[in-house]
This record gives sequence, C-alpha cells and structure tokens, in this order.
Amino acid sequence: MKDLLTKAKENYWFQCILNSYSLMFFSLDPVFAFIILLVTFFSPYLGLMGLLAIVLINLSAYFVGFNREEIKGGLFGFNALFLGLAMAYDFSFNFSFVLLFLSAVLVLLLMTVWLKGLLAMYQLPFLSFPFIITYWIVSLAASNFTRILPDENHIYVINEAARNDSYWWYHMVHSADNLRIFPFALNYFKTLAGTFFQSSVLGGMFIAFGLLYFSRIAFSLSVIGFVLAYLFYSMFGADVNDLNYNLQGANFIFLAIAIGCFFLIPNTYSYLTVVILIPVLMLVLVSLGKIVGVFQLRAYSLSFSMVCTAFLFTLNQRFFQRYLQLVTIQYFSAEKTIYKYLNSLQRFKNEHLYKISLPFFGEWQVSQGYDGKITHLGGWSKALDFVIVDSKGNTYREPTHVSEGFSREDFYCYNKEILAPFDAYVYDIINNVEENDVGEVNTDYNWGNTIILNHLNGLYSQISHVKKDSFAVFVGQYVYKGTYLATCGNSGRSPEPHIHFQFQTNPVIGEKTLAYPVSYFIERKGNEKALRISEVPQEGSFISNVQVNELLSIAFAFIPGQKLGLKNEITSASILWEVFTDAYNRKYLYCAQSRSYAYFVNDGVMLYFTDFEGDHDSVLFQFYLAAYRQLLGYYESLTVTDKVPLIHFSNKPVQFFQDFLAPFYLFTKANYSSVFTYADNQYAPQQLIIRSEVEAKLMNYGFKKINFELELKEHKLNRFSIHHKNRSETYLFNLL
Repeated sequence: MKDLLTKAKENYWFQCILNSYSLMFFSLDPVFAFIILLVTFFSPYLGLMGLLAIVLINLSAYFVGFNREEIKGGLFGFNALFLGLAMAYDFSFNFSFVLLFLSAVLVLLLMTVWLKGLLAMYQLPFLSFPFIITYWIVSLAASNFTRILPDENHIYVINEAARNDSYWWYHMVHSADNLRIFPFALNYFKTLAGTFFQSSVLGGMFIAFGLLYFSRIAFSLSVIGFVLAYLFYSMFGADVNDLNYNLQGANFIFLAIAIGCFFLIPNTYSYLTVVILIPVLMLVLVSLGKIVGVFQLRAYSLSFSMVCTAFLFTLNQRFFQRYLQLVTIQYFSAEKTIYKYLNSLQRFKNEHLYKISLPFFGEWQVSQGYDGKITHLGGWSKALDFVIVDSKGNTYREPTHVSEGFSREDFYCYNKEILAPFDAYVYDIINNVEENDVGEVNTDYNWGNTIILNHLNGLYSQISHVKKDSFAVFVGQYVYKGTYLATCGNSGRSPEPHIHFQFQTNPVIGEKTLAYPVSYFIERKGNEKALRISEVPQEGSFISNVQVNELLSIAFAFIPGQKLGLKNEITSASILWEVFTDAYNRKYLYCAQSRSYAYFVNDGVMLYFTDFEGDHDSVLFQFYLAAYRQLLGYYESLTVTDKVPLIHFSNKPVQFFQDFLAPFYLFTKANYSSVFTYADNQYAPQQLIIRSEVEAKLMNYGFKKINFELELKEHKLNRFSIHHKNRSETYLFNLL
C-alpha cells in the first residue's frame, strides 16, 4: 500500500485515476481513493468498467489538449466513473455494448467541456450534470437498439444471490449484510455503498472509514445529511429504504458535504444551511424522480446538482458576504480550509489595507487620539495629534530664566521633519497661514498650513499645522513612503506645535475622518517595548516607526532566483532551496527534495510566512515555523508573537477530536514567539541570534513544543538549529 501511495504521488497517470475516485466526495486524498477503488471492485465487472471509463476519458482529454492539471485533479474522471458504473449496472456485456460504451465516453467528454465552460461564466461548478445528461442520452438511444440488452441480474436479486452463493468473494463482500445494528446505521452504510452501485454493507463501512480518515468534518456532515434525510422520509411517510437505491441517499450526503464544508467555509451557519436545504432537496428529488420516470429514466444525482448549483448561484448574487463565506482557495480538505481561514482572519484581516507608517522620525507621543476630548469629535474623531516629550513629560525645553517665557522654538517637535506615510501624489498644499505664537490659535484658518496626499483608490491623508514655507514637495509630485514633506509648525488652530494626522475619502481640507490602522510601530511603556501590528496608536502612548536593520533586511531578502544551500552539521546531508514567484505574484521558498512550498511576504519591515504546502517532516517546514514572523529591525528583548494554523502544528490524537468541533470552537491553539537573544553590537550588529518557539496548547496545557535558533552574520543566514524532544539538529547556510 505504501509503495502504491508513493507511486500515486509521483506518477501523473496514477494521480489522474485516483483523484477521479476521491473527487466523488470532494477529496484528493489517495488513501480514500484506494478505498473507493476497492469498493467498486466488490462487483468486479462494475469496478472494471468504472476504471476503464476513467482511463478512456482522461486519455482523450489529454491527447485532445485540455488542461493537464485539471485532468490530474480528476475533473474529467469523476463523472466518467459514475457513467461507467451506471452503464455496467444497467446493460449486459457484449460487442455492441463495447461500442456504446466508447461512444458514451466521448459524449461525456463533450458534455463535460461544454458545461464546464457554460457554468464557469457564472462561477459555478458543473458537478454531476455531464454524467446525468450523457446517461440519459445513452439510455434513451439504447431502448431502440435490439443488441443492447438490459442486465436483469439486479432486477431479480434473489436469483443473483443464488447464482453467486458458491463464490468466496461474494460471501466476503456481503459478510456484514446481516449484522444486527441500528436500522439507521445499516441504511447509512448501504447508501454509501449504493453511491458506487454496490449493495454491500461492508463496502459502505469501508467508505465511511475512508471518509472519516480523510475528513472528520466531511464525515460528520455526511452523517448529518443522511440523518436529516432519514427523518424527513419517516416524517412524510416515505420508504427510507429508497435511500439505498439509485443514488437517492447519496444526494443528501453529497449536498451536506458540498454546502457544509467544500464550497462554503465550515461554520455554524453552513451547518444550519445544510439543515434548511435537506427538505428542499427531498422535494426536488421526489418530483424529479416522477418526471424522468415517465421516460423510464433515473434522476440519480441530478437533484443534488440542481439544488447545490442554484444555491451557489444565489450566494453569488449577494452584495455583502455575511454568515456564509465562500471558499476562495480550495484545499480539498475541510480541516485545512477552516484552520487556514481562521488563522488568516487573525493574521491578515487588514492585509488589503495600505502599509501605512507614522509620519515622523524618532519617538513621539500621541497627545490626542481617536475620539479625543478636545478637537477630535463627531465626524472628525478619527484623527491623531503627535508631540515630542522629554523624560519629565514636558513638550518644551524649560527656559533658563523665568522672565524669558516660551517661544515656538522651545518645543521639541517644532521644525521636526514630517514624512509621507505611504506612496502618494501630492494633491494639495496650503502654505499661506502665519505661525502662531505659543498659546494663540487661528480659528479663521482652522487647519493651518496643510498637505493633502492622494494614495489612490479613494484614500487620502491630511497632515496639518505645518510650518509655513517648509514644504519640500509640490502639487502633482509623486512621493514614496518616508519622503521628507515639510516640518512641524504651529499654524491654524494650534496653541502649541504638533502634527495633526488623519485619513479621509475626499481630498477636501478638513473632510470628515476615516479610521485607518498603522501597519507597524513600536510602542514604549517605561523601558519595555512592544511591536504593534495593524493597530491605531492609543492616546498617551509613546510610539515610533520600526527602524529596519541592515543585517536582517539583507539576510531575509529572499529575492526570486536566489538559491540557499543547507548542510547538516553532523551528517553533511545537503538541501537546496530556491526562491520563486508564482502566477499570482506570491513569493515562495521551494525545496525540490521534499516537494515543499513555503509562501512568504517581505514588506520591508516584516518577513512573514503566509502558507505552507508539502512535507511536514522537511527542514523547510521547520524553517517556516522558525521564521514564521520575523521583524527586520533589531530591538533587544522585544518579543514577536503570532498564531500558527492548527493544520500545521498539533498532536494527531488531539487534532482528531478538534477537527469535529473546528467549525464551532477551537479548544487547541498553536502559538509562535521569537526574541533576539544575542547581538555583538547594539547599534550596528554584525551578528545576531534569534530564538523562536512554536507551542501547541490544549486549553492552557502545552502538549507539543519545538524551539529554534537562527544565527545571522556577514549579511546572511549562517546557522539554523532545531531543538525538539531532547534532540537537536543544526544546519549551516550557504548562498549559491
């Protein structure tokens, strides 16, 4: 089994076949695919024809020239499996059937391509529509062919059982049929087996186990979907045994998984949606069965496809996404989807915003914050005022003689540089307001000398109370983040020098304000410094921009095309990583040996990893954890923290139970932290050591922990150490 799985991961055609099986349950798991493959061969003839249909349509699609990744993903094959099983179930085998079978596969290919293109215009999946249409075409045509004979074995079940009674395989396959278990469980297993035209309870148990192995969320939804169908059938007086035949019960299982956790982010509302849609599906299923029955056809999975597509189409018409969130990146795993989604909400909720910096050098204090009690009121409440204070809390230098009084020049922030908070066009400049003496205000020109910056996409920033004639830029000029604009003054309604800073959606001076976070800043409380990420500075806080360190900036640059070699310090085993950029401009480190990808962002202030795909036993995965969020500025004893997706770091037994509850509640969590532990020079370090840690916790009990150490020197990564369970590994870096 292990060798077959290895081949499946490496061989293109193995993946094409296996994914065609597992995609029936919205999965790409090879183990689950092998289980389904085995169950289809409980009836060898059906299993063989299903496999043959998959091979034929994949080969046809491949040589015609369709997208090879879509072929590998089973997009063409899963409908072919349905068709091959259905035709083998309905018709006897002869030469005429072979011709009909080959023709049917070609028709299915045409239907798949047509419906795929048609529904893609509305951002909808084609589901099992190609199989249904092709099956109807074949069935209607076959009724006029005298040499296409129906298979009556499945009609006269008793005769079939008597004929096969002497075969050991038949006895083994049906060994669980007479188990004394709850009627619901018996029907559930029969329904799962019936999905692949099998009547074996053992086959249903195998599929249930495979579904549980692949996804606890999908398994629980399959049970919920079937329970609801079973209850509604009973309540309306329908025969629950009908769920076992012609894929009727499978419709409810498919819908529960598709809506509950595949097309939607699994959460309380997606589960409630399943509960609401099950009776709708039952009505559609029963009515469609009567309609197509007039033509002696079966609806099979048509009702699921119709209800699912109609519901997704409805969601696509919304102006706002609330409660029900469509999956944007499909991982073919409900667990991976929910854990990465929840992690992204925590880490990247403001990722779509501009990376705004503070408009000054050095450390300043927020003298008036959002909703301030002086002037930041009403529609103008989301603004910040900045001043510089000394150790005594004064904003000015105390005069030598009491008789001298105060002047503007005595204030620490007066004439200090004002910087562009982000890239922008200079939209407007007001430079005709005289400076106030200390204690005076100019209410005729409330904002004083002001600059308006257009950051595009409807975002503007306003910086006011600027010193007259200090502007170093002109209207229409394009400036970059950190560009020197002017100096702090005391113009307008400003009794003492300070910077007024706000964001707005219109370029009018004095426009109502817009709440907007600062991407990164250092907040000091006493001697303690903390990193703030995408927050609004609080009134009274002492803040400064992150001062980027040259050693860190160069070492973590990771430029596309760069190659990093690693060598194990003890075994001398070598590893090669390369930096690439994908079609979506996402940068990533790639390890060919482990086929692993570590996606990252470097915004000039912070390096942080956004995702990992591949081998969790690889060194690249350990590095992904070690440098999960790395500040590119050196601050002694400052701790950087973050959350790691549970799918990447947990204990398997604990994770198994967490998976069931993940859509509703996380009782486990994985935390990341890093801190600088050594610098050879505090102001211009040439050697740094960073110690990081990832710990998984159940409630407040830590049950898994890994410690890492990164050494940087000579403007590059030098050493990487992993400490886990009293074992240590060290790798030396070498830029190639």
